[in-house]
Amino acid sequence: MRLIIRVTRLFSANVAIFITFFAASAQIGNTGTLDTWTTQPVSREHNQARQLSYVRIVQAAKQNNSDRVVFEFVGPFPNYRIEYLKGHFYDGEGGRERIKSAGNVFVQVEFNMIPAADEQLKFTEAKNFVPKRRLRMVSVQSVADQGLFEGFYDFVIGLSSRKPFRVTELSNPARLVVEFKH
Repeated sequence: MRLIIRVTRLFSANVAIFITFFAASAQIGNTGTLDTWTTQPVSREHNQARQLSYVRIVQAAKQNNSDRVVFEFVGPFPNYRIEYLKGHFYDGEGGRERIKSAGNVFVQVEFNMIPAADEQLKFTEAKNFVPKRRLRMVSVQSVADQGLFEGFYDFVIGLSSRKPFRVTELSNPARLVVEFKH
Protein backbone atom coordinates (compact mmCIF):
# COMPACT_ATOMS: atom_id res chain seq x y z
CA MET A 1 0.00 0.00 0.00
CA ARG A 2 2.80 2.40 0.92
CA LEU A 3 4.52 1.62 -2.37
CA ILE A 4 1.35 2.53 -4.31
CA ILE A 5 1.10 5.85 -2.42
CA ARG A 6 4.77 6.66 -3.13
CA VAL A 7 4.43 5.78 -6.82
CA THR A 8 1.25 7.88 -7.07
CA ARG A 9 2.96 10.87 -5.41
CA LEU A 10 6.01 10.53 -7.64
CA PHE A 11 3.82 10.28 -10.75
CA SER A 12 1.78 13.32 -9.66
CA ALA A 13 4.93 15.36 -9.02
CA ASN A 14 6.35 14.46 -12.44
CA VAL A 15 3.08 15.37 -14.17
CA ALA A 16 3.02 18.73 -12.36
CA ILE A 17 6.61 19.47 -13.44
CA PHE A 18 5.81 18.41 -17.02
CA ILE A 19 2.71 20.63 -17.19
CA THR A 20 4.55 23.58 -15.60
CA PHE A 21 7.44 23.28 -18.09
CA PHE A 22 5.19 23.27 -21.13
CA ALA A 23 2.87 25.96 -19.75
CA ALA A 24 5.85 28.26 -19.11
CA SER A 25 7.37 27.72 -22.54
CA ALA A 26 3.97 28.14 -24.17
CA GLN A 27 3.67 31.60 -22.59
CA ILE A 28 6.53 32.97 -24.70
CA GLY A 29 4.55 33.03 -27.97
CA ASN A 30 4.98 35.72 -30.62
CA THR A 31 3.66 39.05 -29.39
CA GLY A 32 4.42 42.62 -30.34
CA THR A 33 6.19 43.88 -33.45
CA LEU A 34 9.94 43.98 -33.91
CA ASP A 35 11.63 47.27 -34.89
CA THR A 36 8.67 49.30 -33.57
CA TRP A 37 8.57 51.57 -30.49
CA THR A 38 6.20 50.21 -27.82
CA THR A 39 5.63 49.83 -24.10
CA GLN A 40 3.82 46.49 -24.53
CA PRO A 41 5.45 43.05 -24.17
CA VAL A 42 7.46 41.71 -27.11
CA SER A 43 8.22 38.00 -27.41
CA ARG A 44 9.46 35.57 -30.02
CA GLU A 45 9.75 31.82 -30.31
CA HIS A 46 12.83 30.62 -32.16
CA ASN A 47 12.41 26.88 -31.99
CA GLN A 48 15.85 25.84 -33.20
CA ALA A 49 15.71 22.05 -33.06
CA ARG A 50 18.69 20.64 -31.15
CA GLN A 51 20.84 23.73 -31.48
CA LEU A 52 22.13 25.13 -28.22
CA SER A 53 22.18 28.83 -27.52
CA TYR A 54 24.21 30.67 -24.87
CA VAL A 55 24.27 34.30 -23.72
CA ARG A 56 27.87 35.35 -24.50
CA ILE A 57 27.88 38.98 -23.33
CA VAL A 58 25.53 41.81 -22.37
CA GLN A 59 26.51 45.39 -23.22
CA ALA A 60 24.91 48.81 -22.77
CA ALA A 61 25.62 52.03 -24.67
CA LYS A 62 24.21 55.52 -25.13
CA GLN A 63 23.05 56.46 -28.64
CA ASN A 64 21.93 59.86 -29.99
CA ASN A 65 18.22 59.50 -29.13
CA SER A 66 18.16 56.26 -27.18
CA ASP A 67 20.04 53.95 -24.83
CA ARG A 68 20.57 50.36 -25.92
CA VAL A 69 21.21 47.04 -24.25
CA VAL A 70 22.63 44.33 -26.51
CA PHE A 71 22.51 40.60 -25.73
CA GLU A 72 24.93 38.60 -27.87
CA PHE A 73 24.52 34.84 -28.29
CA VAL A 74 26.64 31.89 -29.25
CA GLY A 75 24.33 29.82 -31.44
CA PRO A 76 20.85 30.77 -32.65
CA PHE A 77 18.38 33.12 -31.00
CA PRO A 78 16.69 31.61 -27.96
CA ASN A 79 13.01 32.16 -27.24
CA TYR A 80 12.55 35.46 -25.39
CA ARG A 81 10.05 37.80 -23.74
CA ILE A 82 10.60 41.47 -22.87
CA GLU A 83 8.14 43.36 -20.68
CA TYR A 84 7.80 46.06 -18.04
CA LEU A 85 7.47 44.77 -14.49
CA LYS A 86 4.57 46.11 -12.44
CA GLY A 87 6.74 47.29 -9.55
CA HIS A 88 10.11 46.94 -7.86
CA PHE A 89 9.78 43.19 -7.43
CA TYR A 90 10.99 40.27 -9.53
CA ASP A 91 9.55 36.75 -9.37
CA GLY A 92 12.65 34.56 -9.26
CA GLU A 93 13.36 30.96 -8.38
CA GLY A 94 13.31 31.82 -4.67
CA GLY A 95 9.97 33.59 -4.91
CA ARG A 96 9.22 37.30 -5.01
CA GLU A 97 12.38 39.40 -4.54
CA ARG A 98 12.86 43.17 -4.27
CA ILE A 99 15.02 44.53 -7.10
CA LYS A 100 18.11 46.18 -5.63
CA SER A 101 19.48 47.59 -8.91
CA ALA A 102 19.39 51.26 -9.87
CA GLY A 103 16.22 52.41 -11.59
CA ASN A 104 12.71 53.70 -10.97
CA VAL A 105 10.97 51.23 -13.32
CA PHE A 106 12.18 47.85 -14.56
CA VAL A 107 12.02 45.76 -17.71
CA GLN A 108 12.44 41.99 -17.51
CA VAL A 109 14.23 40.23 -20.37
CA GLU A 110 13.56 36.49 -20.17
CA PHE A 111 15.36 33.98 -22.38
CA ASN A 112 14.05 30.45 -22.62
CA MET A 113 15.90 27.25 -23.49
CA ILE A 114 19.37 28.36 -22.32
CA PRO A 115 21.14 25.27 -20.96
CA ALA A 116 22.72 25.43 -17.50
CA ALA A 117 26.00 24.03 -18.80
CA ASP A 118 29.71 24.68 -18.34
CA GLU A 119 29.70 26.66 -21.60
CA GLN A 120 27.19 29.18 -20.22
CA LEU A 121 28.99 29.30 -16.89
CA LYS A 122 32.22 30.19 -18.70
CA PHE A 123 30.51 33.24 -20.26
CA THR A 124 28.65 34.24 -17.08
CA GLU A 125 31.85 34.27 -15.02
CA ALA A 126 33.79 36.38 -17.56
CA LYS A 127 34.96 39.76 -16.26
CA ASN A 128 32.66 42.01 -18.36
CA PHE A 129 29.74 39.64 -18.95
CA VAL A 130 27.18 42.25 -17.86
CA PRO A 131 27.65 45.94 -16.89
CA LYS A 132 28.27 45.85 -13.11
CA ARG A 133 27.99 49.45 -12.03
CA ARG A 134 25.29 52.10 -12.11
CA LEU A 135 25.03 53.29 -15.70
CA ARG A 136 25.03 57.02 -16.29
CA MET A 137 22.76 57.07 -19.32
CA VAL A 138 19.59 59.07 -19.93
CA SER A 139 17.20 56.09 -19.76
CA VAL A 140 19.12 52.94 -18.77
CA GLN A 141 20.36 53.03 -15.17
CA SER A 142 21.36 49.36 -14.65
CA VAL A 143 21.40 45.87 -16.11
CA ALA A 144 21.20 43.00 -13.62
CA ASP A 145 21.75 39.29 -14.19
CA GLN A 146 18.91 37.59 -12.28
CA GLY A 147 20.30 34.11 -12.94
CA LEU A 148 19.70 30.95 -14.89
CA PHE A 149 17.17 28.43 -13.60
CA GLU A 150 15.69 25.43 -15.42
CA GLY A 151 16.40 26.84 -18.88
CA PHE A 152 15.15 30.37 -18.13
CA TYR A 153 17.80 33.10 -18.01
CA ASP A 154 16.47 36.42 -16.73
CA PHE A 155 17.88 39.94 -16.78
CA VAL A 156 16.35 43.10 -15.33
CA ILE A 157 17.00 46.52 -16.88
CA GLY A 158 16.53 49.49 -14.55
CA LEU A 159 15.27 52.68 -16.19
CA SER A 160 14.91 56.30 -15.06
CA SER A 161 11.24 56.28 -16.13
CA ARG A 162 8.85 54.29 -18.29
CA LYS A 163 9.99 54.85 -21.87
CA PRO A 164 9.01 53.27 -25.20
CA PHE A 165 11.38 50.51 -26.25
CA ARG A 166 12.23 48.85 -29.56
CA VAL A 167 13.45 45.28 -30.06
CA THR A 168 15.68 44.40 -33.01
CA GLU A 169 17.28 41.09 -33.98
CA LEU A 170 20.69 41.23 -35.65
CA SER A 171 22.70 38.34 -37.09
CA ASN A 172 26.33 37.21 -37.47
CA PRO A 173 26.53 36.80 -34.50
CA ALA A 174 22.97 36.61 -33.19
CA ARG A 175 22.25 39.75 -31.12
CA LEU A 176 19.09 41.02 -29.50
CA VAL A 177 19.04 44.82 -29.23
CA VAL A 178 16.64 46.51 -26.81
CA GLU A 179 16.61 50.31 -27.21
CA PHE A 180 14.91 52.79 -24.88
CA LYS A 181 13.99 56.33 -26.02
CA HIS A 182 15.46 59.27 -24.14
